Amino acid sequence: MEDGNGPLVLVVDDDSRSRELLRIVLKFAGYRVISAADAQVAVALLEAERPVAALADLMMPGMTGLEFCRWIRSRPELEGLRFILLTGMDADETRTEAREAGVDAMITKPFDRAELLATLAGLIAR
Repeated sequence: MEDGNGPLVLVVDDDSRSRELLRIVLKFAGYRVISAADAQVAVALLEAERPVAALADLMMPGMTGLEFCRWIRSRPELEGLRFILLTGMDADETRTEAREAGVDAMITKPFDRAELLATLAGLIAR
């Protein structure tokens, strides 16, 4: 389900409240949003949709946010997709793993709305 009229963004989070909060924040910032409860569903969405960015939670069942990012980076057709990792674990080890996986930015939960939107806009503008 899509909202807004701006660039398309994919939200992937197994927590329905987090997913809905992100959808609302992004929608009111002018983005169109598609969402998935896990990375496997997101992979299926990416077969039909081409978002400019993906925001994914780190800790998800099945495929973690880092594994999902690695999968995206292995797909030539998704080369320009920007990736933001959302996590409650703000540790140097997590940041290092995120960089190595190809994450463009990492936002710590609970996120600051202005920081999230500024980070997303900056990544899309690159």
